[in-house]
Amino acid sequence: MSHIEAWSFIRAPGCQCRWANPPMSAAPTTFADLTIGNRPPESLSSESTPPRPFARRRLRRAIRQARPVMVILLLPSLLLIGIFSYYPAVRSLIGGFYQWNGFSAPVYVGFSQFSQYFHSATFSPEMRNVGFLVGGSIAITLIAQFTAAEVVVHLPRRLGTIAKYLLVLPIVLPPIVLIEVWAYLLLPGTGLIDRIAGGLGLPQPTWLSDPHLALVGVLLIGFPWISNLGFLIFLGGLQNLPKEVLEASQVDGIRTLRRIFAIDVPLLFPQFRIVVVLSGIYAVQNFIPILLLTNGGPGNATMVPGLDMYQSAFQSSEYGYGMAIGSLLFIGMLIFTIIVMRALRPRT
Repeated sequence: MSHIEAWSFIRAPGCQCRWANPPMSAAPTTFADLTIGNRPPESLSSESTPPRPFARRRLRRAIRQARPVMVILLLPSLLLIGIFSYYPAVRSLIGGFYQWNGFSAPVYVGFSQFSQYFHSATFSPEMRNVGFLVGGSIAITLIAQFTAAEVVVHLPRRLGTIAKYLLVLPIVLPPIVLIEVWAYLLLPGTGLIDRIAGGLGLPQPTWLSDPHLALVGVLLIGFPWISNLGFLIFLGGLQNLPKEVLEASQVDGIRTLRRIFAIDVPLLFPQFRIVVVLSGIYAVQNFIPILLLTNGGPGNATMVPGLDMYQSAFQSSEYGYGMAIGSLLFIGMLIFTIIVMRALRPRT
């Protein structure tokens, strides 16, 4: 029996078969080379697959036919995003060149409001304070949240899962609740922190009333600063590090501290980049704790550009001036983002 006849016999209905020892392309096939339960090589399979070029053309045709439907489905979302996100931003950039109190017709004044802000008495304190907050926020995020992610990812599996949920759970709390809790903790004399310090015989500073400690008190909000988005970003990055590299470091006997700085940190440069950008932008935009706790005081010790923009627009009805400050903040954050993205670019 030839090998073709033998294959026809083996492919009878109800019989599953495949090649035990696939023959060489030029070698003849005999019945002895076939065993029941083995699958034949692709070249002898009766089930033909469509050629790849035809499948690609069919896929492209289906995408072209579905494109109008996708556009129609996306149009409402794009329209709402444009109205409520992009239009206010563009309107703010344009409004900085107009003097407007919210009721009368806007008056074009050019760059005079930008110049007014640069020459204001609060400009220097605001730049100093926002720089301190941005630097402190980035340092806190990189040290506290990266360290917490390193600890959690190397815990035993069940204990690490419990720790992860406990550290992430406070993220769902409304920020106003966190601010009010820390307002109580930082109360001079009667606050919990001062009571503990007094019981230990330590000094009891007035955190939010002392011009030299007010910004430090603002940065204390959220201690130990772990329950934040940066923790999740670092945790996800550490969980996806190549296992081959980590196993090789264990074989080489690399200690934990050296592994962190020689392997983990370089491989997590994309995560560090996005965390630094988000932390810096959040520190510039988030003036709510200052508004509720100090309102920029004492004096100008905690005044920041975001709070100045809010007070100018909604308390003094100087909307054009507030938009000018907002435009400068946007430009500053854009420059900051570009510098960080280029400075922390992954190196291969």
